[in-house]
Amino acid sequence: MPTNICTQRENALALLGHRRPAWLDTEVNMIFPREILDNVARGFVADALPFSPQEDAGGLDMFGVRWVYEPEARGSMVPPGAPLLETMVDWRETIAVPDLEALPWDDIARRCLPLVSQEKLNGTMVFTGFFERLISLLDFENAAVALIDEDEEDAIRDFFQMLVSYYTVLFQKLHTCCGIDIVTFHDDWGHQRGTFFSERVCLNLLLPYLKATVDACHQAGMYFDFHCCGKVESFVPLMIEAGVDKWDGQLLNDIYGLLERYGSQLVITYNIKCPDLAGAEAEAWAAELVSRLPEDPAKGLWIPARGLSADARTALKAAWQQRQ
Repeated sequence: MPTNICTQRENALALLGHRRPAWLDTEVNMIFPREILDNVARGFVADALPFSPQEDAGGLDMFGVRWVYEPEARGSMVPPGAPLLETMVDWRETIAVPDLEALPWDDIARRCLPLVSQEKLNGTMVFTGFFERLISLLDFENAAVALIDEDEEDAIRDFFQMLVSYYTVLFQKLHTCCGIDIVTFHDDWGHQRGTFFSERVCLNLLLPYLKATVDACHQAGMYFDFHCCGKVESFVPLMIEAGVDKWDGQLLNDIYGLLERYGSQLVITYNIKCPDLAGAEAEAWAAELVSRLPEDPAKGLWIPARGLSADARTALKAAWQQRQ
C-alpha cells in the first residue's frame, strides 16, 4: 500500500494522476449553489441552505428552459412536444445568454467555501452539455437532425461557442468561489446499442467545443469528468483527444477492455451498485473484480463508494491490497 496516501482526496488524486491508489472506491464532496438555476431545475442543490427536491426542484434553467422534477425518478425532464425552438438558425432571437458575472458570487462564496472538504475532492456537475442542451431546446428528434442539417451548422457552431464562453466563466467562478476540484460534465452521446451520431459528426461539431471546454476547466484549476451514457466506447479515443481526465460511463461498455487499452490515458469509472453485498459474497465479488484489472497501476479504475455496501468496500480494499 502506498505509504503517502491517507485521505480520500490523496487517493483520488493518485487515480487522476495515473499512480497506484491505496484503494479503489472513491468519495467526492459535492457542492451545488442554487444561483446556478440548472442545479435547482435538476433537483441538486447543496449550498448550506435548506432545499427539498420534492418541493423546490424544477423550473427554468439558465437558458430559459422549463424542467419538471419527477420525485419517483428523482430527476427532472423537459416536457416533450413543445420545444422552445424548432431549429437553431435564429436561436439568438429567443435565447438570452446567461450573465454569470451578475450573480452574487460573494454571497455564494460565503455559503459554499465553508462546505469545502480537506479530506475529499470537492465536486459539482454541469448537467446539460452540448448535445443535451440542443435536446432541451429542440426536443430529441430535431436536435439529432440539427447535427446533420447544413442549414443549421453555422448556428450550432455559434451556439456551441457561446456555451464554451459560458462554461469558461462558470468554471473560474466555481473553483474560486466554491472550492471545486472536479467538474462532472453531462452529455450523453449514445443509447443502449450504439451512438446517437457518427464519428464524423462528433469530430465536426462536438469535439472542437468539448476540447475547448476541457481546456477551460483545466485552466481554472480543476479536473474534467465526462459523464457520457450509452454504448459510446467507440468515442473513447475522441474523449482522450479532447483531454478528458475521467470518463463516467455505463457498464454496457467493455469497461475492462477499454481500461486495458486506454487506462493509462483516461481514468474510467466503474459504476457498479451492490448495496446489499455482505460477507463471503462481497469477498468473492471483490476478488473477481480485482483479478480482472490490468497489471499496470497507471490504468486507474474509479469506483464510486456510494454504490457499495460497507462489506463490499472492506472486501474491495482487502483484495486490492493483497494484490500489491
